[in-house]
Amino acid sequence: MTRTLVPQLTPFIDALPLPQRLIAEEHHGGLVVRMRMGEHRFHRDMPVSKIWGYEGMVPGPTIEAERGHPVAVEWRNELEGPFPLVVTSAPTHADARGVPVQCVPGLSGGTADRNAAALTGHAVVHLHGGLTPAVYDGWAENLLAPGQSAVFHYPMDQRAALLWYHDHVMGITRFDVYAGLAGLWIVRDERERELGLPEGSPFEVPLLIQDRNFDLDEHGRLTGRLIHKTDPETLEAFAPFTVVNGKVWPALDVQPAVYRLRVINASNARTYRLVLVRNGDPDLDRITQIGTDHGLLRAPTRMPSDGLVLASAERADLLVDFSDLAPGSVLTLFNTAKAPFDGARFAATRAETAADVAGLLPHPEVMRFRVVAGSAQRRVFPAALAIDYGVPSLEELADAKRRAIALVERELKGEPNMLTMRELAPVMDSDSTGLLTVTHDGRTTRYRAVAAHFEDVTTFFPVLGEYEVWQLINLTRDTHPIHVHLDPFQILSRRPIRYEIAEGGTEDLAITAAVTLEHDPADQLDHTIDDNERGLKDTVRVNPNEVVEIAVRFTNYSGRYMYHCHILEHEDRDMMRPFVTMPMELMPFMA
Repeated sequence: MTRTLVPQLTPFIDALPLPQRLIAEEHHGGLVVRMRMGEHRFHRDMPVSKIWGYEGMVPGPTIEAERGHPVAVEWRNELEGPFPLVVTSAPTHADARGVPVQCVPGLSGGTADRNAAALTGHAVVHLHGGLTPAVYDGWAENLLAPGQSAVFHYPMDQRAALLWYHDHVMGITRFDVYAGLAGLWIVRDERERELGLPEGSPFEVPLLIQDRNFDLDEHGRLTGRLIHKTDPETLEAFAPFTVVNGKVWPALDVQPAVYRLRVINASNARTYRLVLVRNGDPDLDRITQIGTDHGLLRAPTRMPSDGLVLASAERADLLVDFSDLAPGSVLTLFNTAKAPFDGARFAATRAETAADVAGLLPHPEVMRFRVVAGSAQRRVFPAALAIDYGVPSLEELADAKRRAIALVERELKGEPNMLTMRELAPVMDSDSTGLLTVTHDGRTTRYRAVAAHFEDVTTFFPVLGEYEVWQLINLTRDTHPIHVHLDPFQILSRRPIRYEIAEGGTEDLAITAAVTLEHDPADQLDHTIDDNERGLKDTVRVNPNEVVEIAVRFTNYSGRYMYHCHILEHEDRDMMRPFVTMPMELMPFMA
């Protein structure tokens, strides 16, 4: 490991914990989950930390449900005591040694934010990936105060997948999730069982990956107290310690067999590019991806050559074959993605030396696998997986409603930048000011921004049962994971763009920019859809200099939902917008 951190925590000492399982069928579909203050030890050599967690644990219990079997959860808010998280903004980007303050523990000269310290535990739960009626979706302003509870009904009329539940309070999602309010939710179905996929311990292992930082005492020792630290140059909190299932740099003993790893990036902002290394070399060929956000792919796929990229909230269902390895073999999982992530590639062969202090990645290690004695269990991977969906045809999309959204960063003096999603509407040729133009194959479409902030008027009213095509245009320097609530979508295309923003051209609705769908010679990114992105998704990465098109069809539930960037510090800074799904017969009456 690199040695920029003082004091050091020894990696791979703690065993990887498995979250407590809460199986809905064993409770006749009725569950009670409490949000509580708790104590948690993130590493053997560190004091316990105060946390807020579901059932007082980090992560919360893994809820398991069967497809077609509704689940009712009574969410009880029993949070009490002072907010367990210290929120601070360091006065400088780097310390006296020139090391970025986000690479080290402690407050780095910052002071505790008084407003955050005064938080009293209002909460709301969102089931991310759930096909959920709007009233139970966890609208960010529908809060439960401490002492209150509510029963949410989840139909579970959806395919098997790894979902997750987490807090979604307007403006402070980044703090509540960081404090511990997150857990996994697994939907099971018969198709997965027909394929003979591992289910439950020991061969199915969930991996909830986060990054965290901790405070120091006057002697420079870790206290265990969680800190959310930003700095004048970095809006997001990128923490130096990688935490998997609540432990810093854990280890898992595995038998010589095939394991199913259910992986989720549950970090606030950090993107991971995961590379498995054995004896100094990348060992990606022993990994097969079989699923993504909303369950199984149509066919297994190999890992991308430079590793598995997961932005915040993205999931991957992996089969890892350890069956050919002798006891004593060691494999280490590394992260090679710098922060903030911009889509840039990094050779898997350099994973062990991926530490990049300037890139806010002081310690690339994630966790370790240690092969122990056991009977070798080989198996043949299924050649066909999902059989219940396909790519939307040109005929299905011919009359689809087309929508355009620009991802925009607005610089503000004396405070962090504002991240917004500008919803765009085509304009008449007579309009001439405050326009965004998109040119493709010599044809130019002219748009005006009609909404920029969460509280602006709602402009998206999708019709139930009809396809829509959303065009996400990234006019910023960073990758944004865009999450759409309710139904999953499919990625239709990634295309490079070059763009110019006029001086002062990011002012709310007066956005002025020229976008051309062509490759910028200075752009080094590979703007293609990875094979492992060709499934059903609810979160998509939109890289810099890129436009991504997705096809979405909202099916069952009418109501008010939202879509947003899942970098929580962006979401809380207004990079979130509502939409309202409606049945066709009501559309003539919608103003």
